[in-house]
Amino acid sequence: MPLPAHHSYPVRSSGLRRLPRRRGWRRWVFLGWIGLCLVVAGRLLRQVPWRELRPRCVNWPAVYELGGVGYALLDLWETGEARCTEFRIPADSMAYRAYLLGLAERRRPVPAVLRPRKNVIYVQMESVDGLVLGARYQGQPLMPFLESLARKEVYFANAIDNTSCGRTTDAGILTLTSLVPLRSAPVYMSQPLDRVPSLPKALNAAGYHTWSMHGSDGEFWRRNSAHVALGFDETLFGDDLDASERIGWGISDRSILHQAAQRIIEAKGPTFAHVILLTNHHPYQHVRQHRGLPQEGIVADYVESVRYVDESIAGFFGELAAAGVLQNCIIAVYGDHDSSITPQLERELQTVPERAMADTVPLFVCGLPEAPRRVDAVVGLQDVPVIVLEALGLPVPLTFTGNSLDRPGRTVAAYYGALESTPAGLVASPMPVNQEILTLLALRHPERLMEP
Repeated sequence: MPLPAHHSYPVRSSGLRRLPRRRGWRRWVFLGWIGLCLVVAGRLLRQVPWRELRPRCVNWPAVYELGGVGYALLDLWETGEARCTEFRIPADSMAYRAYLLGLAERRRPVPAVLRPRKNVIYVQMESVDGLVLGARYQGQPLMPFLESLARKEVYFANAIDNTSCGRTTDAGILTLTSLVPLRSAPVYMSQPLDRVPSLPKALNAAGYHTWSMHGSDGEFWRRNSAHVALGFDETLFGDDLDASERIGWGISDRSILHQAAQRIIEAKGPTFAHVILLTNHHPYQHVRQHRGLPQEGIVADYVESVRYVDESIAGFFGELAAAGVLQNCIIAVYGDHDSSITPQLERELQTVPERAMADTVPLFVCGLPEAPRRVDAVVGLQDVPVIVLEALGLPVPLTFTGNSLDRPGRTVAAYYGALESTPAGLVASPMPVNQEILTLLALRHPERLMEP
């Protein structure tokens, strides 16, 4: 028979009353220890160069500073942070649309008469620093052909490196979508690209055949799928090309430009070609190795490498001119991002040109209807697709954030924010909207920005 719930059993007692234990002091010791650990961790974390690690392009500095576990936690934090940014996209996008309409009002009106459909060619140089134009090494120019273009075409002397952690692919985002890259993650790797308005899509609508060419693996940085999503009719990578001459990371610049020139010459209609060069890649010793020359340090290697790039581009222009095609082309030649050895170059080159800031890239646009000129006001690579569409007399998509050729002097960079040329020099300029949210809106919900 079960006992009632209140039934109590006799307890054997020793005759001594047991006093309750006092554990309060242990709790305070434990909390004090935790607090001390947090203080020490805080002091250590303050010494970590977060500014250099957060927008990282390679992972080893973060692993070196934080260790494997620390790097994994940082990566987890950044992934969550990127997702939270996407969730912060506002339902009401009127402020962002108003900002874009303000930019559009500064651009040229679309002409009533259709202009001739010139070929459009992008030549994207790898890691060519803005200071190479006008610089001298052992009394000689680094890129003599590009210096000649600077005197004969439209040359932008203060094009800011507006890329972020995506570096080369970010240059594609700037010049193909006229958007500022994200600081949180490379756009090619983290965002959908099938909906965003782009230069290839705009030129496709105008009857152009569009293609991209790069002498490396198309899966690297997801370039193949990214270029398809951005609207290119064809994407040509290492396996699709003549790979008999390789230097460094992939097919040589000379070979890539020759193959591109042949396609442009043989084209039956207006063409947009996005040619991405690769030979001048860090650590810049590939050209010397290919030529059987001894290594002489990174600056000498860099000089040899960019001179090779210059020779290759000169040959490309020569092929187009010899075929009678050059005069029917608008060609933008630009560096994707800086060299990452700018301070060392500035120390070891004999002559370094003055720039609005150190972090610049070369930028030319050749074949424009405007007279040759040197533009000293600050610009960014996002201006290039706007300048091209206006030169062709085609409408500029509202999501494009670049400026017209007539309106340089202000740009927006992922790292520096908005920058503006003034008589006193380059100054920070306020942004009326959140730049990352604007880019995410254009990538994910462009219809919100374009609808009335």
